[in-house]
Amino acid sequence: MFSWQKHRDGRGRILLCFLLGLLWGTLTAQIRYSIPEELEKGSFVGNIAKDLGLELQELSQRGARIVSRGKKQHFALSVRSGSLVTADRIDREELCSQGAQCLLNFNVLIEDNLNIYSVEVEITDINDNAPRFRAEKLELKISETTAPGTQLILESAYDPDVGVNSLQGYELSPNHHFSLRVQSGADGIKYPELVLDRALDREKEPTLQIVLSGWDGGEPIRSGTAGILVTVLDGNDNAPVFTQPIYTVNVPENVPQGTTLLTVNATDADEGINSQVRYFLVKIPGKTSQIFQLNSVTGELLTLQNLDYEAAKFYMMEAEAQDGLGLWGRAKIHVTVVDMND
Repeated sequence: MFSWQKHRDGRGRILLCFLLGLLWGTLTAQIRYSIPEELEKGSFVGNIAKDLGLELQELSQRGARIVSRGKKQHFALSVRSGSLVTADRIDREELCSQGAQCLLNFNVLIEDNLNIYSVEVEITDINDNAPRFRAEKLELKISETTAPGTQLILESAYDPDVGVNSLQGYELSPNHHFSLRVQSGADGIKYPELVLDRALDREKEPTLQIVLSGWDGGEPIRSGTAGILVTVLDGNDNAPVFTQPIYTVNVPENVPQGTTLLTVNATDADEGINSQVRYFLVKIPGKTSQIFQLNSVTGELLTLQNLDYEAAKFYMMEAEAQDGLGLWGRAKIHVTVVDMND
């Protein structure tokens, strides 16, 4: 007996599926609703009993039930109220990404007469997402010799909402060097570009901090930000500068050969190879070049020969400091020879 009953139930289910297959393309009516996403479970969608032309008690008496076309059931029939309600919280972005429309379709089956009603529910977008940048902190490295007008493409923000709730524009925090330009691509995505308006100077500002904001057009407006650290790379825009314009020294004529008379010193505000300074003697008249030598690394002025007050009482030279890429600065050297009782 039990075996026969089980067999009969199985045949009944097979028959029902067969009949549904025949009737699937012959729908007696189509009903359409529209609800915003993220409603609480059990939220009202529509008066399904009224829209089906049924009295409230007929929903259960006539075997009304939802036949879902997908794996997940998003809606339920409330027999008590005759309403179609949400079976769970619906996230439009999860279901339809950024599609222009998000439609959920299912059927309501009236079992006693095998009527099938097609139901379509449009899920409308709400502004539940703010624009977000892939990284909250961006870093740019720009040479201080970069010409004003140069454009630097920045990463776009992403907002999974659609329409007016999606990303609408960008804004740059106030600063003295950069402005913002926004380009729209063929795909409709807005791309921010950083434009250099005013030349950079690493020696004055080695780094700059600015903030890029992306905002949507929802109600209320939502926004996301990314901090931008601009590191200014050195350009060889500074020449070496001596610590004093004229170096003077009084030297007894009997100082030994190889004596250090003085040390010149120059500094370069650049960094790296651009700040490395070497020293040279220039504009040396007559035999002076055979008497003095300037150490190219230390800046020390040495005697190559013995001095002789009677031969020359005063020497005037010019020292030059050069950096790694050829910028230079100059200073004068005055050497006075002091007579000794020789």
